Amino acid sequence: MNKLPSIVITGASGFIGSNVIDFLKEEYLIFAIARRSRKEANIPYHPNLHWLQCDISNQAALNEASEYVNNNGGADFILHLAAFYDFTYKDNPAYQSVNIEGTKNMLEFAKRIKVKRFIFASSLAACEFPESGKVITEKTPPDANYQYAISKKIGEEFVKEYSTLFKCSVVRFAAVYSDWCEFAPLYKFLSTWLSRKIESRIIGGKGESAIPYIHIRDLCELIRIILLKTNELPDYDTYNASPNASTSHKELFEISTRYYYGEVIKPINLPKLLAYPALVARRLLKIFKLTSEDPFEQFWMVRYIDKKLDIDSSYTTAALNWETKPRYHINRRLLFLLEKMKSHADEWRVKNEAALKRIAHRANLMIYEKMIEQKDAILANIIEIIITENPKGVFSKYKIMPFNDFQCYMSALYHLLLATVRSSDRSLLLKYIDEIAIKRFAEGFEPEILCNTLKTFSSVIIKHLSAYKELSSIKQELYDNIGLTFQIAQDEVEDLYDSLVKKIPIEKISKSTLLPDCKELQKMIRQLSAFYQVSPEEFNISNEELIDTLK
Repeated sequence: MNKLPSIVITGASGFIGSNVIDFLKEEYLIFAIARRSRKEANIPYHPNLHWLQCDISNQAALNEASEYVNNNGGADFILHLAAFYDFTYKDNPAYQSVNIEGTKNMLEFAKRIKVKRFIFASSLAACEFPESGKVITEKTPPDANYQYAISKKIGEEFVKEYSTLFKCSVVRFAAVYSDWCEFAPLYKFLSTWLSRKIESRIIGGKGESAIPYIHIRDLCELIRIILLKTNELPDYDTYNASPNASTSHKELFEISTRYYYGEVIKPINLPKLLAYPALVARRLLKIFKLTSEDPFEQFWMVRYIDKKLDIDSSYTTAALNWETKPRYHINRRLLFLLEKMKSHADEWRVKNEAALKRIAHRANLMIYEKMIEQKDAILANIIEIIITENPKGVFSKYKIMPFNDFQCYMSALYHLLLATVRSSDRSLLLKYIDEIAIKRFAEGFEPEILCNTLKTFSSVIIKHLSAYKELSSIKQELYDNIGLTFQIAQDEVEDLYDSLVKKIPIEKISKSTLLPDCKELQKMIRQLSAFYQVSPEEFNISNEELIDTLK
């Protein structure tokens, strides 16, 4: 059996990343890097998919990830999609930590795993709008002067520098959309134009504002071609993932309203000079609670009214023998988008509202990383509290356990919480809490002991982590990830004990020898709390099977 070529994909849980994974998963072994867990990102299990949950701005986590990739056969390619962007135009530390430092980290990652080619996702939005009648080509420098564009320019410079070590390709994306839309400005345009809102017919300027759009399927095909042609392509080159020319607001308005309403709707053109006062008025309406919506339009957008980001992708077409398919052109595909909007309104809204969110730092990963760093100190504190308690106190049962077993279970419980915090999946904790509780039940532990153990874990960890400045501003997230999680676990323990008492004759409890060994259980939990995500099929112990062994 021939070994599949392999690829590392960053930003795997995002709109583009998840679609690329789906497109390539039968042809490539994929190491997906994302800040969200596979379950949280709603990515189905696949035998060719390894899920590595880590932040690319965390060098230590990436070192572990590169070791994992090398230990699992290495990777031929890296597709670096991960980046931060929002529409506020404000400076954000994430541009430096994710877009710049994260790109440098991934290039070092590529060096460690010895890839054949590194593909960097840049953006045509990193180029300044050209003068009227001129176009952006693959040779146009990324010269726009705002934080996102600057971060992409620096990223491109890094990639060119590293192209002396391994082959590199820069791909500048047009505005990427799907049949569900999933491109925030287009979603907002359509939601406004096809509504009963007072501003539903207003278009800025003459409606000539224009950018290029590319359907996600065309983009996936371009990436696939670069992978297949890697031996034929230059060591360094730049490609435009874009059709030629661009599509204006006026065109989009005409097509969408005509199809949606069945007749031509004439827009109201808002002169550029009135755009600023109009935006101020929108914000005043929000301030005085005359509208519940935050305006999507930002003051910086006014400078681009009636400007065109026209593109010439002739070089890309010739070099890759690729071009966008006519059926995926936005002017034709818009009909598919509107059908989705009309027929599946709730799913349409959910998908697009999710695409609007840009999170610079995920609170659960910040908590997880600090828990990893402070594991020894926190566990030592918890163990000391339990061991030094009054001999006749609630924890007295622990004191007759072999100390190694006691330490083992304390560590297992801590790693269980790590896995839960990292993945944002409380079902992990509940599943293994049940297995631990069954073991404790068989040893004669009362539910009060387990519940107080969970309370101790909760209070010690929250108190310890709250002392750190970087976590002091997310106290609610600390409680949600730790306090609330342990509260749910306590309820689960009490429910389980009630069930066990009814199902298992007391005289048979002590006779069981088939309960999971502590070290084996801890091994499984440690693997769950590691940066990589195993498939559910790898762990097949069920509570029902454990209960059956006791009957």
